[in-house]
Amino acid sequence: MHPFRCQICGESYLGPVAPERCPFCGAAYHHLVAAAEWVDHGKQELCAQSVEDVRRAIGLELNNNAFYTCARYKAQNQITAAIFARLAKQELEHAELLAEMLGEEMGDKPTVECSDVDEEKFAEAHRREKRASTFYLEVAGRAPEPRMKEVFYALAEIENEHLKVSNLYR
Repeated sequence: MHPFRCQICGESYLGPVAPERCPFCGAAYHHLVAAAEWVDHGKQELCAQSVEDVRRAIGLELNNNAFYTCARYKAQNQITAAIFARLAKQELEHAELLAEMLGEEMGDKPTVECSDVDEEKFAEAHRREKRASTFYLEVAGRAPEPRMKEVFYALAEIENEHLKVSNLYR
């Protein structure tokens, strides 16, 4: 067993090889490094626009976490419940990462209602993930800080993976 760490969320994974995706935040394989090579980026010095973008991103992630939590508990079967549970955890991981980068508290999780019908929940998931992916690509393009570009592009990629899941099951 070898320890690996995610350069996006900082979480650790033990295994014979790095997984295809971070099991915590969903980042792609190339963001997973041997634990000894991991760099703690911690709180970031950000321009005013990046601070605003990160705060908007935290709100987006917390809202999506609340939606997926609702979807999990209203799922029509254990398969969709498992999918929504994993997506909820990843969205919360993203919010925690972003709050840490600001050196601020994450804020309260909102309450979000959702449909009782899985097909409708996946359609809503699709809308949410498309919006998130578009947002992250936009803010990555204007962020002057290299770390913010890295994180925003990674989050856009992760949200695109979520989009694939929503397409597959809707």
